[in-house]
Amino acid sequence: MIGAHLPFLNIHLKKTAFMKRISTLLVLILLSSTFLHAEKIIGDLDFTKGNWAMVGVPLHNYKKLPIQEELSTFISKDISLMQEIQKGWDLEMTFDDKCDYHYALKFYNGRELVRTITLNLYCGYATYDGLSYDFNPKEFERLKTGSSKIPWSRISFSDVDLMKKAIDMLNDTEGVYWYEDVEQYKFSGSFMLTIGDMSWNTDLDSLKTAVGKRVFDLGRSRDYHVQEYYHQIIDGKLKVRYIVSCEESLAKRLEIRSGVYLPWRSHMHNKDKVSILAIGIDESKYWRLMNRY
Repeated sequence: MIGAHLPFLNIHLKKTAFMKRISTLLVLILLSSTFLHAEKIIGDLDFTKGNWAMVGVPLHNYKKLPIQEELSTFISKDISLMQEIQKGWDLEMTFDDKCDYHYALKFYNGRELVRTITLNLYCGYATYDGLSYDFNPKEFERLKTGSSKIPWSRISFSDVDLMKKAIDMLNDTEGVYWYEDVEQYKFSGSFMLTIGDMSWNTDLDSLKTAVGKRVFDLGRSRDYHVQEYYHQIIDGKLKVRYIVSCEESLAKRLEIRSGVYLPWRSHMHNKDKVSILAIGIDESKYWRLMNRY
C-alpha cells in the first residue's frame, strides 16, 4: 500500500522488475563479493516492432575523446546493429562510476524516447536506471557502422505560449527527436508531489499510473502530464518525487492537502528563459518552420 505521504492513493502495487533486480543483486552481494552479473541493459527492447532509431549525443567531458569529434551527434536506424549490441551488451555491474560521461545513447521507437544509457569511454562504464556496468569502449566503435551525423538545436524561450506552439510544430516535423521529455512544456507550469514510506520493491510503473489516475479523479481533466523526478530508497523505504505539469486552474481544483513538495508555479518562475534540445533540426530550419507556423 502507498504510504502516509500521499494517503489519497489507496492502491496495492506489485513489485517492479527494477526492484526485483535490486533484490537479486542484494542477495548476490551478500553471497559473493566477486561475482556480479547484470541483465542485458537493452535486452527488453523489441526492435522487431515499431520504427526504431538510436541516437548518440556527445556530452561535455574534461577528458574529451577523438571519437566525440569524429561521430559528433549521430543517428542509426540499423535494426541489425541494434539487435547485435542487444545480444552482446551483457555487462557486469560495477561500483566504480565516478567519472563524467562522454555520450548519452538514446533509443526511440517512433517519437517516443524509450531508453537512455550514459557512457564513459575513458573509465569504461555504462549507466542506466541508477546502476552502472563495466563497458568496453571498443564496443562503442561498432556504432560507427550505419550511423550518420545529425544536427541539433538548443532552443530558448522566454514566452510560455510561444514554447507550446514550437513544441506542437516540431512534434509534427519528421525526423525531429527530443533529447528529454518535453510534454511538461505543453502546459504553463507544474507542481511537485512526494510519495514516501513505501515498500522498497513497489512497482514504479504502477505507482506512476496510480498518481495519474488520482489526478484525473480529483481534477476531472486529462490535461496534465506526470513524470518521475527521482526515486531513492532510504532505510528500506522507497520515496518517489513526481512533477505534475498542468495549468494553474487544474492545480487549484485538485486541492491536494498532503504530499505537495512544491506548489504550482510557471515554468518561467525565477527564470529568464527555458531551453529545450531538439535533435534532427538545425537553427536555420527551425526558423524557416516557425516563420510558416
